Amino acid sequence: MKRLLLMLMLLCMLPGLLLGARVPVRTTEPPSAETEKPERSPIPIPPDPNWVPAAEPVEETAEVFRTFGATPRSHGMRALSGYAQSFTVTDDDLILAARVAYFEAGPRSERAYRAVLCVLYNRCVAKRFGGKITDIATETYRKGQFSVVHNKKFKTFDPPEAIIEAARDIFVYGNLDLPDNILFFCAESIGKRFGGHKFYKNIGGNLFFYGRVD
Repeated sequence: MKRLLLMLMLLCMLPGLLLGARVPVRTTEPPSAETEKPERSPIPIPPDPNWVPAAEPVEETAEVFRTFGATPRSHGMRALSGYAQSFTVTDDDLILAARVAYFEAGPRSERAYRAVLCVLYNRCVAKRFGGKITDIATETYRKGQFSVVHNKKFKTFDPPEAIIEAARDIFVYGNLDLPDNILFFCAESIGKRFGGHKFYKNIGGNLFFYGRVD
């Protein structure tokens, strides 16, 4: 009798037990993006000896490159000048070029000494002078060209840092202000009839002239 009552009680309780039971439900939602996102390998950027880093990138731009695994500085590159691809430009070279610019143009204006530096650069890379690209010292001391080298202070003078940096900008990075066939200049007192060369313009008291590059 007791067993029968127990069975009846269990039967009465069974529907409630079934309704209250928790059945695990499989979700069909995709895994989160976090777990699905593959790791990115850094993008290999081989060094190029003819390219150098430009200024540091702004943080917003740098963050974009970090997202793709690239070095932030790798987007800010600029080419070396044709001269710097042929010669290692030393501080002594830049100081020598800056001396030429200072004694030829003086600290009159940035345009004046940069123009002289451009002529020196153009002579270094023009085949007309050395038959091939030549270095700063060769063109500075080429016979009959830059008379300022005979100034007794020339070899010991410390040119202003601004002119040295202008020389770096031109000889290392190739940021020239004049066309590549401006190869001659003289003081404006000499006049525009200078060796039969075609006149270009007056810059800071010096007259600049075209020449044949090869």
